[in-house]
Amino acid sequence: MNFVALAFTLIAGTVSAGTDGYALKINLSLNGQHIASPRLLVKAGEKATISQKVGSQESFIEVIATENESRNNPGIRMKFIIGYIQKNGERTVIAQPQIIAHENSPAGLTQGKAGQEQLSLTVEAERKSL
Repeated sequence: MNFVALAFTLIAGTVSAGTDGYALKINLSLNGQHIASPRLLVKAGEKATISQKVGSQESFIEVIATENESRNNPGIRMKFIIGYIQKNGERTVIAQPQIIAHENSPAGLTQGKAGQEQLSLTVEAERKSL
């Protein structure tokens, strides 16, 4: 009986140890206008950056994804930096939201006040072995 329990523990440990990254589906809107819908593969704990130019406006999204350490709220923690890239290359940060999502379940937020810039961000995360 002890052998069976040990074998199960080893198998379960191997499965969770194989997750070293995440597949992210991101949707970003500003003032109700769609900005970007990137799909990213990111390594756990490493910064991933994507930029997109539409017309004369260039935007960027940076994200670091890790496991959320809380037992009360297990999931995937994502820290974002979102902004614009000026013509001279300087970055203007407009938001730095953090989202904790359950795997394969969309999570999101809207940040800003009515009448001012409103940023809407949704993300769906899946654990991946990269």
